[in-house]
Amino acid sequence: MRGEGVMSSAVEPRQLSNVGVQPTVRGMVQAPPGGAATPGVILLTGSSGWKTAYAETASSLAEVGFTALALDYLAETGCKPSTEEGPRHWLAWQATVRNAVAYLQEGHRQPRPIGLVGYSLGAFLAISIASDLPEVNAVVDFFGGGGHGPKSLEDQVRNLPPLLILHGDRDSVVPVTSAYQLRDAALAHSRHVEMHVYPGAEHGFNAPWSPHFSKEEALDSLARTIQFLQRWLQR
Repeated sequence: MRGEGVMSSAVEPRQLSNVGVQPTVRGMVQAPPGGAATPGVILLTGSSGWKTAYAETASSLAEVGFTALALDYLAETGCKPSTEEGPRHWLAWQATVRNAVAYLQEGHRQPRPIGLVGYSLGAFLAISIASDLPEVNAVVDFFGGGGHGPKSLEDQVRNLPPLLILHGDRDSVVPVTSAYQLRDAALAHSRHVEMHVYPGAEHGFNAPWSPHFSKEEALDSLARTIQFLQRWLQR
């Protein structure tokens, strides 16, 4: 998930939103120097939850001109999303994403464009809510898909912003067919979709803690993510 040479002093998430704002926005923010209003990017973790690598990816995005929030949206629900408890917390996770978008807009007269970058469960979460957030102008889906949450896949993609799908064709957790289904549904509604499938890649190919981690694919997917976000957010 990180590029070569990227280091971050931010290794643990912290509360970012004001006391009394529920659900709490918890995570780490990395921003370019100077304090200028830059496009925002929200990183949504996979089901394994917070990892230092997400803060490091946020740092990589800050280096190229984004204010990046690595969001710990699982913090309040306190559940393992891979269990049967996960679905009943979906609305709470969506509410946390909404509050994270609002957090990044605080103090700005003009709404800044926002991108959502989701990994596995976080990618499903990003797809489930992006169409309902007018500030969101781009979505990057790492080995996820659509159709989770209260809305059908058809409803989720109806007004979906530009989408980049990154998936491995050997994914045994979220089969690549999920990626193709998402792509086809979005294209059927004339949405802008870009897709890259990594031959032989498994689930979590860009996660340093995964046994399937590939440095080459991690660097390539990060570069594709940055190029896509620059195209749709830095205009």
